[in-house]
Amino acid sequence: MNTAEALRSIRYDWLSYIQEKVRVDFDNARQAPAHFTHGARERLIHEVLGRFRIRDDVGLNGFLVKADDGDVYFLYFHGVETDGGINEGYWVLSFRVLSDNELMALYRDDRKMLVDMTVKRVVDFHGHLCPELAIGMKAVEYARKLLFKGEEPSVRISVLVENCTSALDALQVLLGVTLGNQCLKVLDFGKHNYTFSARDADEGFTLRLKGLSYGDEHDYEILEGKIVRSQISLDEVVRFQELLDGRVKKLLSSHPEDLFDVVDASQTVQTMETPAAYLSCAGCGQQVLKEHAVELEGKCYCAPCHQLIHRSKAGQSLH
Repeated sequence: MNTAEALRSIRYDWLSYIQEKVRVDFDNARQAPAHFTHGARERLIHEVLGRFRIRDDVGLNGFLVKADDGDVYFLYFHGVETDGGINEGYWVLSFRVLSDNELMALYRDDRKMLVDMTVKRVVDFHGHLCPELAIGMKAVEYARKLLFKGEEPSVRISVLVENCTSALDALQVLLGVTLGNQCLKVLDFGKHNYTFSARDADEGFTLRLKGLSYGDEHDYEILEGKIVRSQISLDEVVRFQELLDGRVKKLLSSHPEDLFDVVDASQTVQTMETPAAYLSCAGCGQQVLKEHAVELEGKCYCAPCHQLIHRSKAGQSLH
């Protein structure tokens, strides 16, 4: 069970409530619980899925954790202020998230939000389903429709992407374009722009994401800010996951024509896989790809050595 699945279970109250004091071994270096004892059994905490505030006037004192048996629990520290002003308290094991075996099949499918096998392939590769991943899948859907009328690609595709978001994984899984086979080129301009071109064809186009409105922007920005500032509560992060799920559902159910503008790019230079050629850097002696080497005064350098030489000369010119 991953974090998103656990949060959906909390939203739908698929929980077994415990609300008992427990003994916790706290790892001060990691600032997270390492073990807890419940029912005369010590459980090793395998992973911390999230940290949350229980009250606005305290720090992050709630932890969504996965134990070594695979079950997910919520632990929090209940602080008590004494007359002497000394903060004391105890740990509470609040609830356990129900496992798949404890849920009916209908609810199990809803929680994991499985759609079709294509989406599942991408999610299994990426690790979770998020709006950026959905945008990448819809871009591939549109590109297939425009280039191959929805059929399987008959030729190799080259793609130029202008972001470094989760959308890249959708392109790699569904189209087989990667940095390694040199069919994927990335320029991180922070834009959802995707230029597709088929080899041995004059066709080429760019998909540009339109301005999207989800109707939840105000709540989303508030919760996102709390996450960035580490001020979010468990209830709020459950709500944030609900907003993410809503955005994913809207994207996946949308027609790609409603998400992207199409711009002609038939003159786009297609990337070709070429053999790697290396040179020895005149500075550090290490091997560097020829296409990444920088020539200076008749010698070839790697980028870091070239920058060191450039900074050195710039410093000398100040004296």
